Amino acid sequence: MKKVWNKKEKGEMGIGTLIIFIAMIIVAAVAATVLIQTAYQLQQQAEETGNIAIQDVATGFKIIHMGGKVDLSASPPKLSTIEIKVGLLAGSPAIDMKSVLIEITDGTTDVTLNFTADTVRVLGNNTITGNGTEYTAVLLRDMPPQNWNTQYVMTQGDVVKLVINATAVGLNLTPQSQVTLQIIPKHGVPTYAAFMVPATLTTKYVDLY
Repeated sequence: MKKVWNKKEKGEMGIGTLIIFIAMIIVAAVAATVLIQTAYQLQQQAEETGNIAIQDVATGFKIIHMGGKVDLSASPPKLSTIEIKVGLLAGSPAIDMKSVLIEITDGTTDVTLNFTADTVRVLGNNTITGNGTEYTAVLLRDMPPQNWNTQYVMTQGDVVKLVINATAVGLNLTPQSQVTLQIIPKHGVPTYAAFMVPATLTTKYVDLY
């Protein structure tokens, strides 16, 4: 027997279908919002990771010259101070020297030195040395923006001489001693250098690297 639908039943079915349709649209909208937010977060994370990777690859120092002062009164004579002239790598962002470490070893003593600004002078004539746990620095060239005297930040074009008091640190740098060191910025690539103290120390200053 064929069932006859009245108008009231047809209206009820139409409302039910409409409710289901609206619910599907709401669910789809919520799902789309979640996907968009997730994609945005992934994009932000990818950009941040990329920036950090670029910073880690590009940031660092280049060694321009390395020399040392000799204590001729010691027996045998030995290096008393190590001086390292450095600049920034091409493309390197500014580096805050307050967060830069120097690791140095003579094969017997291994020390890690922190930067100190207590005895920093700008192109002074006085001998500037650090102590047993710190190294100091002398500004040789400060390119704009000139912020060394207040912030101790190196920018492109700056040249700084890092000074290590080898005697205070406990290094025994007699002739033919092998020395290795690393200059380690907070972000970026450590700068590695190795040298041998000359076989004879007869002058007050020697070239090392």
